[in-house]
Amino acid sequence: MQEGSTTKLSARAVLMDYLARREHSQHELRTKALRRLGAQAEVDIEEALVALADEGLQSDERFIEGLCRHRINKGYGPNTLQQLAREKGITKEGLSDALEALAPDWFDCAQETLNKKFAKPIDASLDYAGRRKELQKRMRFLSYRGYPTSVISAVVAADDGYDD
Repeated sequence: MQEGSTTKLSARAVLMDYLARREHSQHELRTKALRRLGAQAEVDIEEALVALADEGLQSDERFIEGLCRHRINKGYGPNTLQQLAREKGITKEGLSDALEALAPDWFDCAQETLNKKFAKPIDASLDYAGRRKELQKRMRFLSYRGYPTSVISAVVAADDGYDD
């Protein structure tokens, strides 16, 4: 009987230790705690996770909102956020709720990210091939950052300002 309560206490302590450092999703906490305490503590970990969520000490909504805010400020787009949410065990609904609350303007975010990376506009003296190569470089960069094709096209077209 004593060993079971010790495991519960240690499961909660381990989870609190992780939460003291930064916000975590339940999926992350479960994975880390199982790795640290072993499979025999799975029931105690689940009970501790439920208790922490009920007490408001762990919240997937708070976690994903903070993650989205941080990544958007770092210049990442919605595709990257979807990938991160999948990795962290967050549902699509949770991600869409967080993005709805933050309401980012993806065009402005992409344009700011592009301007940060490429401070100079495309050189007007470039020939067609050189200009196309520079546009493709900028499009690849925004694609790598997780922006959808429609946003990338609009931002690059606005940034190009080339009149044939």
